[in-house]
Amino acid sequence: MSQSAAHVLAASLDAHGVDTAYCVPGESYLPLTDALIDFPNIKLIVCRHEGGAGYMAVAHARLRNGPGVCVISRGPGAMNAAIALHVAYHDAEPVVFLVGQADRPELGRMTGQEMNYAKTFSDTAKLVIEVIDENTISESIARAFHIAQSGTPGPVVVVLPEDVLYGQSDETVLGPRPKAVTAPTPDDAARALDMLRKAKRPLVIAGARVHGAAALGDLTAFAEAFDLPVAAPQRRFHVFDSRHPNCAGRLPNRAPAELVSLMKTSDLILVLGERLAPSMTQNYTLPLAPKPEQPLIHVYPDPEEVGRVYETTLGLGCDPHEFIKAMLTAGAGDLAPERKAWVKQLNSLHQNIMKWESKSANDGVVFGHVTEALNKHLAKDAVITTDAGNFSSWPARYLHMGQENMFLGATVGAMGPGVPSGVAAGISTPGRQIVVFVGDGGIMMTGNELATAVQYGVPIKIFLANNNSFGTIRMHQARHFPGRVASTALQNPNFIAWAESFGAKGFRIETEAEVETVVAEAMAHDGPAVIETLISLNHISPATTIDKIESQ
Repeated sequence: MSQSAAHVLAASLDAHGVDTAYCVPGESYLPLTDALIDFPNIKLIVCRHEGGAGYMAVAHARLRNGPGVCVISRGPGAMNAAIALHVAYHDAEPVVFLVGQADRPELGRMTGQEMNYAKTFSDTAKLVIEVIDENTISESIARAFHIAQSGTPGPVVVVLPEDVLYGQSDETVLGPRPKAVTAPTPDDAARALDMLRKAKRPLVIAGARVHGAAALGDLTAFAEAFDLPVAAPQRRFHVFDSRHPNCAGRLPNRAPAELVSLMKTSDLILVLGERLAPSMTQNYTLPLAPKPEQPLIHVYPDPEEVGRVYETTLGLGCDPHEFIKAMLTAGAGDLAPERKAWVKQLNSLHQNIMKWESKSANDGVVFGHVTEALNKHLAKDAVITTDAGNFSSWPARYLHMGQENMFLGATVGAMGPGVPSGVAAGISTPGRQIVVFVGDGGIMMTGNELATAVQYGVPIKIFLANNNSFGTIRMHQARHFPGRVASTALQNPNFIAWAESFGAKGFRIETEAEVETVVAEAMAHDGPAVIETLISLNHISPATTIDKIESQ
């Protein structure tokens, strides 16, 4: 029986288990907006900017371990969302972007807001699917969801001409296609087991595709049974409990040199569930590219990714959890006696690095004071999100997290995801504590999504690090052009008044003495809050200062 094409689209989303989609309303997809009224189990979250909507969809994908959905209008709306598409691609997150398009008879005429999406997104989307027939909508959605989640996850763009959505369809609604879950072959498992048993100083780096309570729990059991030290790469700090005795430390951008140096003395590196990108390999030095200095086992679901950059000793294109389960089933057997001392050595250094030592500055509060105070109030299952900037190096170094936490941030270094990701966390995983770290630069890009948080009752806590500067760029200026400051200073608004104009509570920290009290009050507040800290620009990161950089 014929029905509206928009209704088929809405029913297809419902069939794929979509319960939340993020959008900025647009005229190019009004029939879908209307059709979704008949599917009350699908929440259409109205955002303030397409970039914010896209960031929320990316965060949703990570939090729910399944596809995020972003609905955006044609042309300008699509380009506003392009930054989130870029993030989803580099972070390997499955997001389906539903994008409006001009009417089919107008295509190729350069009509208003027409775009060649296949050309525009050819380098940042896994696939661009153009729906040109009302009877292929559900098929297109099924293909989009399948491809977004297969191999290396990533974004898929579904292009929807406006007249298609206003048309009628006889198509049967299709559900999700089964996903292949691959386990290591017996021979590969045996070889990996032999390498793991013989190593004296192994190192495990576990990333984003080790996901979910079962997989993370088995990762811990694997580390304990095999006497393995486990490190967490950039933006994946929750994957292994920072307080666990097998924790080897964190590998953010520019990880502490002493930790990296010690890790380089390992005699085996096992990478689980992470692409070997520059953000997690210390710019391709840990392990060394293209030929590592030690044997490398790389376990990742996409065989095309394994061996793409690195010469692996053993590359396994399989699910990392299946690999872990295979190792646990086989058992550790006899291990080199040096293993326990090696694990302790790494863990001792890691714990020492995470130990906060109070620092003071004459140009504002050292942001480590705020991070340390937050350790006393962070819930066991809190979601922590961060924007891009050197301020994020303080929680990366000093904020303790466990496997029930979730840490979100763009590994590609995009500014703007912090606040939208926090909003998505409150919507997609309600009831959890949400802590956002953002700088004064980033909050002026996407901080308007605070209005979305207020509208949907998300009790987000935004810790705003304000140094009146694009601080990271200022740091690079100090390194390359010492004494010459240009184009990095910011004149900011009154952020307290700004926050309260949205309906949030505003707090300000101006001195070290205020940190403990203000953080406690803000975390006890039952609604959204912005906690501005006037931070030191000179103390740009835990590792250095602007003065030190300029004196070198």
